[in-house]
Amino acid sequence: MKAILESDQERMEAVWRQRAVRLSRRPLAARTAETDFQVIVLEIGDDRYGIELADVAEVLPPVQVTLVPGAPTFFSGVVNVHGEIRPVADLRRLLGMETTENHGLARVILLRKQGRELGLRVDRVERIRSVASRELQSADGPNAGLSARYLKGLTQDALMLISTEALFAELLVAEVNLAEVNVAQVIKETTP
Repeated sequence: MKAILESDQERMEAVWRQRAVRLSRRPLAARTAETDFQVIVLEIGDDRYGIELADVAEVLPPVQVTLVPGAPTFFSGVVNVHGEIRPVADLRRLLGMETTENHGLARVILLRKQGRELGLRVDRVERIRSVASRELQSADGPNAGLSARYLKGLTQDALMLISTEALFAELLVAEVNLAEVNVAQVIKETTP
């Protein structure tokens, strides 16, 4: 196990070095058009998804996700990020896909939107790429299925762009539901 973690660490360091070299060669004047935006490409099963890079706070190294009893079904649990506990949503569950076991280390992308943070459990992080706004097609087509409410759109090469607004809305709904359950439990315990 230690050898696997060391090889993962070495591979991560090599990727970071390559990325630093690429970034250092990029001219400062080279900018994408205003209608282009950067996305981080990730995989869930055989499908490829993208999340706007502006919404990504951090890609965590493989971490242990701690289960939380009574949490909504789409939550994998929580992780400790720099001393702060953050909820982790399982993208497979949100998208209605078959889930995998929650054992071992997980790949988690930390999203940040309007001061809130949410971990997103994914299978694999692939790369960062540019997407032109004009390239996006409606997510309501036949390829989207039941997961359309979590998608902003699709690219011509079948990259599905995830709506972080929808993910944070799910988090808010879960928090409200949990608060209602807690209030009901307190009322039940304090009523004679």
